[in-house]
Amino acid sequence: MSQGLQCWDENAQLVVDLTDYSMRYMGTINVNITATQRAWTVPFSGMRPTGWLVVHRTSNMTGLFIEFYAIPATNQFEIRYLQNAAPTAQTLVCDVYSYDTGV
Repeated sequence: MSQGLQCWDENAQLVVDLTDYSMRYMGTINVNITATQRAWTVPFSGMRPTGWLVVHRTSNMTGLFIEFYAIPATNQFEIRYLQNAAPTAQTLVCDVYSYDTGV
């Protein structure tokens, strides 16, 4: 059985296709979310803007971790909050993966 990840945008255009890449687990990091911010920069050595994926595994607030998303950058990633209101203070557990064959 093949494994992978495919995502399409609102126009049905394929924007992510990881079915041809091997995902490599790079580590886990805890992110402390404060109620006074809507974005958090998290250092992660070796990360690049492409070929990396951050998955929010758990939150100490049941069901709320899907209100956050991550944007990879050079040696860091940014966690952003999706809602208009301030977030609840909590800790996110994020798993970091690389699907770039150069790593």
